[in-house]
Amino acid sequence: MRHSIFLFAVFLFAFILYSSCKPDPYIVENKNIKGYVIGKETCNTDESNDYWLIDFTYGTNNLQVGDSLFFNGTTYTNVLKTKGLSQQLKSVGLRVSIDYNSISVNKISTTGCAATPSFTYLLKEVIIKNQGEIR
Repeated sequence: MRHSIFLFAVFLFAFILYSSCKPDPYIVENKNIKGYVIGKETCNTDESNDYWLIDFTYGTNNLQVGDSLFFNGTTYTNVLKTKGLSQQLKSVGLRVSIDYNSISVNKISTTGCAATPSFTYLLKEVIIKNQGEIR
């Protein structure tokens, strides 16, 4: 009988120890937003350093996080810019899904342009964590 109580106490102690050491589940802090690639700034002679412009009016669950922009004869209402767009997604009209942690509070002014002529836009910037094409 003593032996059984001892084993039960050891088992109970091990179970409590295991339960208390288990980490909390991982919670993803990324937010998601979907949009259309509408174009890019022209600033750098190396185009890979230019910002890309994305209109985030795709779908019904997007928050109003961007700014209005008149671009190529069209007015867009929820535009952000980013340097983190992957090469595969750098195509005007492509639908994209972006995971992000933050969007700049202030509008970003692109400086140090070497391209002539330069076309830059005063917009907030989204820092991309994950991205993909919407099919």
